[in-house]
Amino acid sequence: MEALTANSVSLVVMLISLVVLVVSIIKFKVHPVYALIYVAILSAIAFGFPLQHVVTTVTGGFGGTIGSIGIVIILGCTMGVILEETGAALVLANTILKFVGKKNSALAMAISGYLVSIPVFSDSAIVILSPVARALSARGNIPLFGILGALNAGILATHTMVPPTPGPLAAAGTLGADLGLVIALGLVSSLFYTAAATIYCTNKSMLTKFPQVSHMTNVESVLNDDYTIKSAKKLPNAGLTFAVILVPVLLICLNSFAKIGLPAEDPILTYLGFIGHPVISLTFGVILALFLDTSIFSKEKVYDWFNKSVDTSGFIILATGAAGAYGAVLRMSGVGTYLGNLIAETPLPAVFVPFLVAVLLSVSNGSATVSLLTGSAIILPLMPALGLHPVIATLAIAAGSSFFYHANASHFWVVVKSNDLDMKTGFAIVSVPSAIGACAGFVAVWIMSMFLTV
Repeated sequence: MEALTANSVSLVVMLISLVVLVVSIIKFKVHPVYALIYVAILSAIAFGFPLQHVVTTVTGGFGGTIGSIGIVIILGCTMGVILEETGAALVLANTILKFVGKKNSALAMAISGYLVSIPVFSDSAIVILSPVARALSARGNIPLFGILGALNAGILATHTMVPPTPGPLAAAGTLGADLGLVIALGLVSSLFYTAAATIYCTNKSMLTKFPQVSHMTNVESVLNDDYTIKSAKKLPNAGLTFAVILVPVLLICLNSFAKIGLPAEDPILTYLGFIGHPVISLTFGVILALFLDTSIFSKEKVYDWFNKSVDTSGFIILATGAAGAYGAVLRMSGVGTYLGNLIAETPLPAVFVPFLVAVLLSVSNGSATVSLLTGSAIILPLMPALGLHPVIATLAIAAGSSFFYHANASHFWVVVKSNDLDMKTGFAIVSVPSAIGACAGFVAVWIMSMFLTV
């Protein structure tokens, strides 16, 4: 089937489908996978697809998307589960704290969140590291607001902008963006996000407004003048812990930059292309992760890790496929080209379009992952008319995907409940910084768009 020629009616159909999708998920609590699939089918009919092509377009988009990204999502989730289960996240926090010094505990927490959330989901990262933030607050008599806010800033930044976190990973796959460049530039733009949100949370006026210091009840004890967090079990080796995260990232980036810097006929590209492929590089990360805690290394434990990883990744893979199905329908409807041409006639820079789409999705559904999956599906058919580099489009969506996390976001409640905060503090420590950070991250992406073009 060839793409249809869209008109103003097609644009109305697309807008209605988006409203139905959001209302179904938010108001009627329809699971995003089901909502995406059935909205895709109904949209195809409304766009005027021949009936014999409705189901094949939906299933083709679903299968094609999973085929390109499914294994990578499983491997990324596996790394995150093992890092969480072995206590490796505490090792990262302790190592960074020793490096930056106890007087810079907020900076240590921001860096810890920034690194841990690359492979670990944001909700899990908060649960793992919140006790560290509370202990640092109590030990140093420092307002918890600044330390916890900095931690949350780092976590949300890389959770939304840096693969192999599944959300940006899936968005990059949907838009055909080079994964190495997404990682490299995502690390930079997420620094802007982290810095802006951390500065807000640690400024004097906010610390004066929220001066409460954490108590040590049910928090790991801190001994002597050592701010590092103690654990009852033996923690993994620091070097190996960092290697689990950095080795896959470096291999993927090496492959991407080699393709830019080396001639196409260079035989080394074949080998770099193999070890730098996300499936192979993340496999190396998983193998390294298996040795983080050899004291509990057993067939049963490894099976438990892998089983939990499959459970964790199942929703992401299915939602990614469902978003691919919806995206395929939008692409074949021709509405992307039509809308893109309309946007091209406005003074609005093209890079604002994916960002604003993600912002609207984030505020309405409260999930960065869903915003990234749905946003990339919406933007895919607009790409030719927008004229954006796929990496820039991916990062623009990523920047807006956690904008103003509030009461409809699970992450908001994890931060509030795991740290015994009230709603006012929750909005101040999560919602406002996430909006500030998202805008700062987008500014970085906007600047990059001036240099990275199609």
